[in-house]
Amino acid sequence: MNEPSEFGQFLKKKRKNANLTQEALAIAINKSGQYISNIEKGKNNAPPNPSDIEALINKLELDENDAQHFREKAAADRCQLPKQQMDYLLSHRGLLDIIAYGTKNNVSDRQWKIIFSDILGRK
Repeated sequence: MNEPSEFGQFLKKKRKNANLTQEALAIAINKSGQYISNIEKGKNNAPPNPSDIEALINKLELDENDAQHFREKAAADRCQLPKQQMDYLLSHRGLLDIIAYGTKNNVSDRQWKIIFSDILGRK
């Protein structure tokens, strides 16, 4: 049995908050209601493409914070980062080394917050 991804769960929650049916939401990207249903149920291999993601954000009338989470969750479903973040990482290769270190050493969110608060406090 397929498990819904974080993106699928987030999509369903935001769709219901907007009082939209799967069919009504699907119209925004010229797809069927079944397509949205499959995403929400974890039966779809990948979320919509980036231009469809933007159309869904507009249809759902997401604020900028929710829109950013929506983009990030969609990108994560594709095992990618949003383009702007990927471009930034690739132009700052030291960040990739930091991420590799964090992954290798299982650095926790709490530890990252301490590290960043120390860095930001030195400005």
